[in-house]
Amino acid sequence: MPIYTRCIQPQSIDPILFTNREDEYRHIKEILRSIILARGEDERRLMIHGDRGTGKSIFLRKVLSDLKQEIDFIPVIVDGKTSRNAEELLRDVCENLALELRGEYKRDEKAICEISYLDEISRVSTVTKGWARSRAEEIEATAGAEIGILNFFKLRVGIGGKETGIEELTRTVEIEIDSRFLRQLLSHVIETVSSDLDKEVVIAIDSLDQIHDKDQIAEFVHEIFKHRKSLIIAVLRSEAITLEFHRSFRDPIVIKDLSGDALREILAKRIENCPEKEILDQKLPPIADKLRAITVNPLSFLTWVHFLCTNTELDPETMFDDLKGFVSNFYGVDPENASVISKFFLNAGNPFLTRAEIVKQTEISEGDSETMTENGILVPDNLYKPQKYRISPDLAFFKLDT
Repeated sequence: MPIYTRCIQPQSIDPILFTNREDEYRHIKEILRSIILARGEDERRLMIHGDRGTGKSIFLRKVLSDLKQEIDFIPVIVDGKTSRNAEELLRDVCENLALELRGEYKRDEKAICEISYLDEISRVSTVTKGWARSRAEEIEATAGAEIGILNFFKLRVGIGGKETGIEELTRTVEIEIDSRFLRQLLSHVIETVSSDLDKEVVIAIDSLDQIHDKDQIAEFVHEIFKHRKSLIIAVLRSEAITLEFHRSFRDPIVIKDLSGDALREILAKRIENCPEKEILDQKLPPIADKLRAITVNPLSFLTWVHFLCTNTELDPETMFDDLKGFVSNFYGVDPENASVISKFFLNAGNPFLTRAEIVKQTEISEGDSETMTENGILVPDNLYKPQKYRISPDLAFFKLDT
């Protein structure tokens, strides 16, 4: 019977599972430490990139988690995979900043009151001037430290002082909560909080290239970099780096692939506390040895192992045919078509090719190439015009049959 286990967790970004990158870890940690401590300097930006599945996300969280134990700062981490566009990313920053600030100001009545409105405003598309006035009055009625919302309402929304007849007529006027409004709000709050707490706010955007509307990535970069009050870290796949990123980030950090021995240690770390550890220790080694010999990508490696654990008998003799089922289940395409295109790319060294070159050289149909692009089997590189593609690292297991 298949072993159902969650211990592999290919997508897990738990820092506890971090392993096998000690030199890179120390290097990046020291870079981040120096940037965080360089308070007051403008344009503190850091880009971390690498191929899909190389462990960028878990790396980011491990470094920030450990640094938080050594120097005091406020980390705000958002994930591009959960956002549709640039505005939603900014809303996520507001929401996660509010979450972090609740812990910082848990005993301060006025600050908690303001934080609740920072959270609320991140979820709505418009507010009225009347709403802003009533919230300002509630905040003013409390005592304690401020985080900047009250002053922002007064400056940006135009309320404050004794209400006039003209203001009364405009109480129902709606104010759009757009990217510009959110960015200005963030700048105001972060500047106030940093000064009050004497702590740096670090904004980390993980998987920036994975927002649903890819055309919005450049807009987000443009918008967030108008904000100069905190360190900004962007994490994304190398193939998504455009000229906009090259202009916006200097001295990027590259997360490289891992060795076969490192993949074996990662797997051992993940099954350490599995209820099925005894069975996995018996059955997985010959399978893991075959898989780590054909990939240097930890996400693909763990994805294959997880699929085999939950869908097969873990038989090394049938492993290749079992992984064809992985193609059907996860990519929704005919494994035979995937085999043709995968073997072509793998034999050629997985180059980037245009759609026309792929169709001509592999003799697959236009329709199949479009389906494979839509389903993620063909991975685009945004630097190329016209756009070029290569095969997903998840299909590298076809090396077993080349």
